[in-house]
Amino acid sequence: MGGIDIDTTLDEYGGFELNFNYIPMSIQLHSKKFEGPFQNSSMSSQTGRLQFYSNGCVIMNVQDEIMSNGDTLNPGDIYNDYCPDFGYVGFQNMFVLPSYLDSNLFYLFYIDLIHNPNPESPFTIQSENLYFTTIDMSKDGGLGMVVEKNHAVVTDTNMLNGPMAAVKKADGKGWWIITPSRWGWGYYTLSFESNNIQFVGIQNIEEPTDPNAVGGQGKFSPDGSRFAWFHPSNGLFLYDFDRQTGKLSNFKNIIVPKTDFITGGCEFSPSGQFLYLNNDTCLYQLDLLATDIQGSLIQIAKYDGFGDPLPTVFFFMERTPDKRIFMNVLNGSQFLHVIQKPDEKGLGCNFEQHAIKLPTVNNFTLPYFPNYRLGALGEELCDTITYVTDFKNNQDTDLILYPNPANNYLYVNLLTDYLIVEIYDFSGRLVYRNNDHNTSILMIDVSSYPSGSYVVRVIRKNGISNAKQFLIIK
Repeated sequence: MGGIDIDTTLDEYGGFELNFNYIPMSIQLHSKKFEGPFQNSSMSSQTGRLQFYSNGCVIMNVQDEIMSNGDTLNPGDIYNDYCPDFGYVGFQNMFVLPSYLDSNLFYLFYIDLIHNPNPESPFTIQSENLYFTTIDMSKDGGLGMVVEKNHAVVTDTNMLNGPMAAVKKADGKGWWIITPSRWGWGYYTLSFESNNIQFVGIQNIEEPTDPNAVGGQGKFSPDGSRFAWFHPSNGLFLYDFDRQTGKLSNFKNIIVPKTDFITGGCEFSPSGQFLYLNNDTCLYQLDLLATDIQGSLIQIAKYDGFGDPLPTVFFFMERTPDKRIFMNVLNGSQFLHVIQKPDEKGLGCNFEQHAIKLPTVNNFTLPYFPNYRLGALGEELCDTITYVTDFKNNQDTDLILYPNPANNYLYVNLLTDYLIVEIYDFSGRLVYRNNDHNTSILMIDVSSYPSGSYVVRVIRKNGISNAKQFLIIK
């Protein structure tokens, strides 16, 4: 996230990254050579290492250089207006989907803009193409290469330009992609399966889209059973979603206090029970398990007037791996707002304004991430990383892990008496347990464990438990 490095003054400009491989999340500087305020995306490996990122103009590799053949996304007049340094224009209309057949292949989806040649049109700029670009990370020595670029899967100037959202199909492998129409009652629907991307058609809905609603957010619930789209001009459009057929149904238009603002955000809580909605100054919570969903709408917070120096008014939201919801602001700012406990009802959700100070100014950027961990229908929901909470992470000198990252064996050096040693995977599933407390150093064979993030938990004889995180990288 963040902007281009244009000077060396701390607390001003430059890039940074949020790293959820650590408990708590770490924030560190990451030098960038371009802006990426609006259309943007980033992708990490299954072990949590950054692989590439984009600002809608170019694709950058992990060495912060343009990936081989990764230049000139979104070709046309708008590209010339904004690229490559400033970043392409768009609201939640770019994301990456991995291939389930080849772990090296990734597909970057995005929507472009063109100048409208009709002088009588109310919009001087409109969308035309929904593109995908294919990235093969096995190329160029592991730095990746674009092997297919700017392939138009939909060409239609009736697309709204955003939001665009994706959800796993019922088999847990393929994907559905939807994005709304500007004129009328429809959602464009795409199917992505077995590396085959097809435009399925346009689904009609029961309420016309406001043609000015481009600055809203659209999100699938963590289990993929619901889709929500909020913009102050529309109110909330809420649907059931069938992951088997890709169809929306059971439309509800939830009335939210009206404003004339041009953007609005929405996000589901990790359990899917609550849906959060915001305009520029107000945050609302909706209980989707309530008998009267409309009646469950409550205001959680109002913008508190804080500025640094620009007002930190509310913008977009995104669920994070540590079961929180981050909200960025509609100005260049060093702060993020946070819903600390989004699965708690009412004010118990603990919304904290300007809760996280960033090392540099962030110009709007907040990437959209589909739920990559969603499995097939009927499988246990695994949306966020479940951490053991009753421990002092990375502060316990009586618990030493090495090597970290591990590959074949992990050594656990226990400097005090213990009863049980456990290992949990990234989903919170117990994968190892040892209660033989006659040794001070455990050698654990992790060669069969998949690459990823794990937590070692130790329960002492005095009843105190401690834990540390480690990575397995094959």
